[in-house]
Amino acid sequence: MPSQADLIARVTRHAEEDARVRALLLSGSFGKDEADDWSDVDLIAVVSPEDHKAFAAGARDWLGAVADIVHWHSPHPPLPLFGAVTAGYDRLDLTVTVPGMVLGAQSTLKPLLDRDGVYAALPASPPPGRVDPAKVEAIVREFLRVMGLLPLVAGRRQPAIAVGGVGHLRQAVLALLIEAQALPAPVGALSVAKVLPAEDMELLAALPTPASDTEAVIEAQLEHARLFLPRARRIAADCGAAWPEAFEAAVRAHLKRTMGRDWGEA
Repeated sequence: MPSQADLIARVTRHAEEDARVRALLLSGSFGKDEADDWSDVDLIAVVSPEDHKAFAAGARDWLGAVADIVHWHSPHPPLPLFGAVTAGYDRLDLTVTVPGMVLGAQSTLKPLLDRDGVYAALPASPPPGRVDPAKVEAIVREFLRVMGLLPLVAGRRQPAIAVGGVGHLRQAVLALLIEAQALPAPVGALSVAKVLPAEDMELLAALPTPASDTEAVIEAQLEHARLFLPRARRIAADCGAAWPEAFEAAVRAHLKRTMGRDWGEA
């Protein structure tokens, strides 16, 4: 990982020369000693409260002083979370925060610079995660909502567009499987294989990827439902999530009435 290590070293030296930066921490896979050649670099810059607003506003210029940035985005404005891609295609995420507001634990972070003992004040390990019943129910409801649009695929016969619905269903499957792991912190999509058990990875591998053909799209969505809903019921029962029985029944009846099919058919 020579390019990532060089980038980390350059940003660290830059932070050391800026008194506003009270601490610089590695998070993500590098913070947990799980990084590989494909990992991005996740950094947390802890700055003085009086400097926070100005530092966040100038974060691109600050990072650009040591990295040739060709892409910059803020995925959750107005939160001071930023993503960058360099000309050499190193990927870097930067969070700007203040002392006392660092999210994480010593086991998931590495201090690169720590002038004020920010790292030492963190808990040794994150609190145990828990499956959120409300989130599980929301994922199931969104899955059923998309399934309820399936007759439009058949009626309008626009499979090249309808393939997007299969993508929504796949994302719902992935979100549910990750939530069921009760992880103490979010995990990126590219790290899923590190946290999901073999059974879940097999389910993901079994999900069909349709061609831009109406019948293929319809069958792919029905197969997603056959694979997703039984697993979702078990997860919901285990965590105490309410199952939307009436909504599921309405969607199945709608598919039967308009298409003569539902996911109960093999």
